Amino acid sequence: METSTFFQDAVKLINEETKKLESFCNELDKDPIAKKNNIAEYKCAKYRYAGATAVWCMFFHSHRVAEKNAQNHYLIPQVNDIFVAVPEFLEFYENAPDDEKRDYALYYGVLAFANDEIAKLEQKLTNASDWEKVELEERISGLQFAKTCLDEAWQKRKDVIV
Repeated sequence: METSTFFQDAVKLINEETKKLESFCNELDKDPIAKKNNIAEYKCAKYRYAGATAVWCMFFHSHRVAEKNAQNHYLIPQVNDIFVAVPEFLEFYENAPDDEKRDYALYYGVLAFANDEIAKLEQKLTNASDWEKVELEERISGLQFAKTCLDEAWQKRKDVIV
């Protein structure tokens, strides 16, 4: 199956941000003194990166093995399990045209995954210490950023179809 513009656009948007974060951290890794002086920013960037790449991995790997997982709504099992637990998202998928079901599953499935991860992290926030809160908030920020990328690519896709 051909790679959709939705997939390409979402990957591009997420990659742009993760490359910036990676570049920032790599530069500090080359200069131990600068890294020490900017350790808080460095750690925050690493946590944001972890959140964004968690979404990217589920998105990319679900796309990569979609045909093998057609019986699981084209999603890898751990994403599919979360996706089917969100009736509204499952209904959008079921009502989608057959030739668009794969994109619908990818968007709503990975969106459900990101929402689930955010909810788990937010639950941990209530008992977190100061630095733990920063870590959790930065991870959430990365997840939310990746969701924004998915939303932007999905909206662009819808704009093209209309």
